[in-house]
Amino acid sequence: MSALGPRDVWALVTCHQEAPGDALLARLLNVLPRVLVVDDAMPSTEALALDSHAPGLGIEVLHLPRHAGKGHAIEAGLRWLRERDPGLRGVLVIDGDGQHPPERVPDFLAASAVAELVIGNRFACARDMPIVRRVANRVANRVLTRRTGTPMLDSQCGMRLLHGRALDDVAFAGGGYEAETLHLKRCVGAAVPVGWVDIPAIYDGQPSSFRHVRDSAAVLRAAIASE
Repeated sequence: MSALGPRDVWALVTCHQEAPGDALLARLLNVLPRVLVVDDAMPSTEALALDSHAPGLGIEVLHLPRHAGKGHAIEAGLRWLRERDPGLRGVLVIDGDGQHPPERVPDFLAASAVAELVIGNRFACARDMPIVRRVANRVANRVLTRRTGTPMLDSQCGMRLLHGRALDDVAFAGGGYEAETLHLKRCVGAAVPVGWVDIPAIYDGQPSSFRHVRDSAAVLRAAIASE
């Protein structure tokens, strides 16, 4: 397996409450030349602002008619990319709220030489993660580790690179945040190599659509459930 290069990969940015900032998109375009922003039914003012800026930045935008959750947005984005680029080789999924560092993309590309699913690991800087998120993520990691028999360093990190079987053969479920857990479980079950890249935990007060109780419960159900 050879490592992916920047021109092999699309960035897929999901957003719901606010459009990703121009600065974030510019940083992303510094490392990947192709970006798709999936608007998961943002407020109309945010969607219009995105439409006005994206063409100048060379970015594609996919507007979804209704909010159905992060998993649905990623699934819709992957479907759009396959239709647009039949030779699609890799997709880097990244949140639009600025909590993931585009500057670490080269590390994800390097890790793609040995892993078909590469996930960010924020627990190298766990002290910077809000306590509620840290505890919920640790619980999910432990449950998923026991369930799969594979060590999970940060099963809930939304920055992840899919290629090979993780992109082509393992279905990405719709739904909410639990979709990432389901996809990871399916990859492990299919013996897809999983790798990890240390990234900082960035929480600077950006609005998040994650609902601590409801979404954490959905993630845990997905981790425990049999398929």
